[in-house]
Parts: sequence; structure tokens; C-alpha cells
Amino acid sequence: MKFETKIKVAAGAIILVMSTVAALPVIVNRQVHVVVAELQSASDAERLNLTLLEMLLNAETAQRGFVVTGNQRFLEPYYAAVNAIPATQAALRKELTSPAEIARVEAIEHATAAKLRIVEETIGLRREGGLDAAAAFMATGTGKAQMDLLRKLIGDELAIYAKRRNDLGGQLLATSTTAANASLFATITNILFLAAMLVAGQRVLRQRNAAELKAKQAAGQAEVTAERLASQNDLLFRSAELMHSLELAETVDESAGIIASYLPRLLPKLSGSLYLYNNSRDLLERKAGWGDFAGEPETIEALDCWALRRGSPHLYVDGDGLACRHAADSKLDRLCLPLVTQGDVIGCLTVTGGELAKGEPIQHVWIGQVAEQLGLALSNVKLRVSLRQQSIIDPLTQLYNRRYLDEILKRELARSSRSGVPLSVLVLDLDHFKRINDTYGHEGGDAILRKVALTLRENIRSADVACRMGGEEMVVLLPECGIEDAIKRADALRQLIAAGEVLHDGQRIGATASIGVASYPAHGHNVQTLVHAADLALYEAKHGGRNCVRAAPPVGAPANAEREMADNRQGK
Repeated sequence: MKFETKIKVAAGAIILVMSTVAALPVIVNRQVHVVVAELQSASDAERLNLTLLEMLLNAETAQRGFVVTGNQRFLEPYYAAVNAIPATQAALRKELTSPAEIARVEAIEHATAAKLRIVEETIGLRREGGLDAAAAFMATGTGKAQMDLLRKLIGDELAIYAKRRNDLGGQLLATSTTAANASLFATITNILFLAAMLVAGQRVLRQRNAAELKAKQAAGQAEVTAERLASQNDLLFRSAELMHSLELAETVDESAGIIASYLPRLLPKLSGSLYLYNNSRDLLERKAGWGDFAGEPETIEALDCWALRRGSPHLYVDGDGLACRHAADSKLDRLCLPLVTQGDVIGCLTVTGGELAKGEPIQHVWIGQVAEQLGLALSNVKLRVSLRQQSIIDPLTQLYNRRYLDEILKRELARSSRSGVPLSVLVLDLDHFKRINDTYGHEGGDAILRKVALTLRENIRSADVACRMGGEEMVVLLPECGIEDAIKRADALRQLIAAGEVLHDGQRIGATASIGVASYPAHGHNVQTLVHAADLALYEAKHGGRNCVRAAPPVGAPANAEREMADNRQGK
């Protein structure tokens, strides 16, 4: 084969390899867009299922509140859920792509309709037949069984979508690996062809130097393309890893820490801060930072940032454009991006550094994509935190509920058993609470309950746990506290409750409390016996004149209090 022919063949091979390398980013980008779209659809379907479950829980909670109180205001969450559920179901159907998904969603819709009918029937019974009729119907367990079915159906659906996300993440990783391998193969192939051309070029005359120079230039371009592709693959991999880590986060603060650890690698040579709205949504607080962010403010107002005003990314480079008021250094290049999910702005991402001016437009697009993913991930974390809080917090008093008390008491008893330290329980009941409700109405009674709950929260240790058992009965868990100290602390709480008053409709309302005290291991070794002992002590306090503290009788003492509990309930 002639030398000229060899040159032509080698050049053709190099062109073919370079064309393949040039086409790889397009192919990979197209595949990534498809997978990201499927991930978005799966995330939207999961969020809609979580929203549907939350609205059903709100409807059930509203029903219970109405049945217990008879107050129409408790039904507002129920009406809101009834009005919003059809739209949520319609939006969920738009995300369906297979008959199996449609069948599962139809099963959830049928179960939802059945649950709403049960709630409506319970409300109707409360209106027409009063508390006893509604309570009797609720005692059948029909509503609970239907809610358990809904939790199972929706939980199964969420598990399916979680598996789908994992599969899609694996697909992204496989695509990245394939692209990297193809890039490596193309680079090695180019190097081999160029080496052959260099060896052959040494055997020819000087007039062949021009062809050799062109081959070297082609090799350089191929290496640049390969490096760019490798960099993009690395960013895609780290982005997928960040999203997966955020899915496992349990709090917003933990999510902020994860973001701060990943962004230096996703946005190298750049600095920045992550701001999120506080609870009152009047300020944005810095939750995370990376790089050189020491001069950035701890809090900013929405009107101080042009990105938040416009609802779109705002770039300020080389003094061109409007500088945000929150910028400590107006000469510093800055890119601000609002974090938006479902049309709601939850925060802002600020990126600074000289690379913004040097970077290509595709870099700014990449930063925008990162911000979009962070907004969605943080929104999901907030939703999970909110749902967990709603499941363990009593909405009226903001104390923990009975469900949380059962869990924490079992855990603390096990810990006390292992370590040999005491554990005390205070069972607190407001005196003559029915008289307060009859005199000042349920709103006055609720005001007293909130006041007592606030007194408990402000006057217990950080390790103590205050819960509402139901009605006007509350429980305080005192880890590492013996019976003598528990009695002193119970009496201090009793005095604070008696001294507290609330102003309701121009009248000052006060209340007193009777408190029963029991301690592990003196009065019991399990949840039931310990709480029962404290309950006996409470009724001794009621029988002893109220507004006092009584300790549980020793184990094996005559159960006078137990016989008097039924009598004292009438005068509670």
C-alpha cells in the first residue's frame, strides 16, 4: 500500500473517530433528557400521592375535631380536602403512562371516595345524632380500616415510584459509564493512529511535514473534545449522587449540609450561598455556603434580590446590569437563581466568582439546572418533615400526641433499664375543666389548654417530653429523674399553672391542675404499669382536694385510688 494511501486511510479513520466523539455528547444529552423527564414525572407522581395522603389525613383530623367539639371551624380542612382532591387526582392521572398505573390509581380513587363517604357520614351523624351517635359509628373501625387501606395503597405506589427512581438513576450511571468508555476508546484510537502517522512521517521528505502538522492539530481537538465529555460525565454522575443523597435527608438543615459538600465539586472555582425562607417568610436565611462566602450576609430580604423579584435567574458580570442590594461587593460577578417548585419560591442560590465571566452560556444553563433540581429536592424534604410533624404533634397545644408518647416512653424505659437510671412520669389533669368549657365556651377551654401547654414547654428540660393524652389530660416524661425530684418539679409546674391566666373575651381565665407522679423502677417496669400508677396517683390528688401533687402508692399497696377512680371521674 502506497504511503499516500496509508495517509488517506489514517485520516479517514481519525475523521470517523472524531465524528463519533463529537456525536457522543448529543446522544448522551438526549438520553439524559429522557431519563430526567422520567425522573421528573416519577417525582411529580410521588409528590401528588403524598399530597393526596396529606389531604385525606387532614379530612380525617377535621372529622375527629368536629365530632369531639361540634365546632364547624374544625371542618375547614375537610372542605378544603374535598375541593382539592379531584384536582390532585386529575393531575396524577396526567402522569400515568401504563394500564397498570391507571389500575392502581383507580383503586386509590375508589378507596378515597369510600373514605370521604365515611367521613361525610360521620359528620352527618354528629350533626343529627350528636356525639354519641358519631362516636358509636367511629368505634366500628370502618373509617380506620379504610384509612389503613389507603395508606397501604398509597405506600405501595410510593414504593413503586421509589424503585423507578432508583432504576432511572442506574440508567443514568450506565449511560455515563458507556459514554466515558466510548470517549476513552476514541482517545486511545486517535493516539494509535497518530503514533502510526508519526512513525511513517519520519520516512518521508520534508514536504510531508504539513500533513503531519494537520494530524497533530486534529489529535489536539480530539483530546479537548474527550476532556469536555469526561468533565460533563463527571458532573452528571455527581449531580445524580447529590439528588440521591438529598432523597435520604430527614431535615432541611441536613439537606443544606449535603448541598454544601457537593456544590464545590459541581461548580468548581466558584463560590456561593444557599438561602431559604424562614418560617414567617419575611426573610431568607443562609443555610449553606461553599468557597469564599465570608462576606455574604446571613439574611436577605426578597426585595434585595433581582432574581427573587423577577422569578428568574439574574446575571451581573463586569459591572453590566443591576447589582443586587444584598451583594456585599458590587464589583464581584454574581449569578442569582430563585429556587422554584410548583410555582412557589422557597429560596435563592447565589453563585459568585470570576469564572462566571469566562464561562460559556452552557455553564450558566448547567447552574440553572442544578438550581432547579435543588429546589425540587428541598421541597420534597420539607414535605416529608411536615408530614412527620403532623403525625406526632397535637395541633391545638403543639405538644406531642399519644402516638409519640407511646414510642418515646418505650425507648426511654429500655434506656433506663440498660443504664440503671430512674425515669419518672407526671400525669396532669386540669381541675373542673368541664366547668370552664360550660362557663366560657370551648374557645375559652382551648385558650386554657394552649396556655398550660406553653407553660409546660417553657419550664421543662430539653430532654423532657410533654404530651397531650387527650382532652385536658397531659403527660410529662422526665428521664434520669427520681421520685423525689419529680415530685418537686411537679409541684413547681402546678404552681406555675395556677399562677397563669389568659385573657378571653375581656375576661381573665385561670385553671389549676392535679398531678400524679410515678417512677421507674419503683412503680412499674413497663409502659402500662407505670402510666397506670401515675394515673392512680392523679385520682388520689383529685380525691385529696385537687390542685395538688400525689405520688403513686408503693407496689402492692391497697388499691383505694383504683376503686375511687370511677367515683372521681364524675367530679373531675
